[in-house]
Amino acid sequence: MSRRRRVVVLPEFFDRLDELLPPERTADGSPSTADFVLHELTNIVETLAADYEAVTTALPGQHGRVMVTTGMLLKGIAVYVDLTPSGAVELYWLDVDR
Repeated sequence: MSRRRRVVVLPEFFDRLDELLPPERTADGSPSTADFVLHELTNIVETLAADYEAVTTALPGQHGRVMVTTGMLLKGIAVYVDLTPSGAVELYWLDVDR
């Protein structure tokens, strides 16, 4: 079993989230940034903290790793992460499929 890691969400991640999702849920039910933070991000952080190596894949030719998952509100989520020298996981980028 892997050791539990500290997870840090960088400001760039939240900037990207603001680009991808609206600030409020839309009339057709599309999730908002707050929905993502409450319903998706919590699970993502917990999963990365508990088992970083098993749930991420190396990015070919690049530094960092990606975790691809399905969400409660979104069809697909790709979270781009990197390790700090202390071993913490930093979330720095995001892509979603509604």
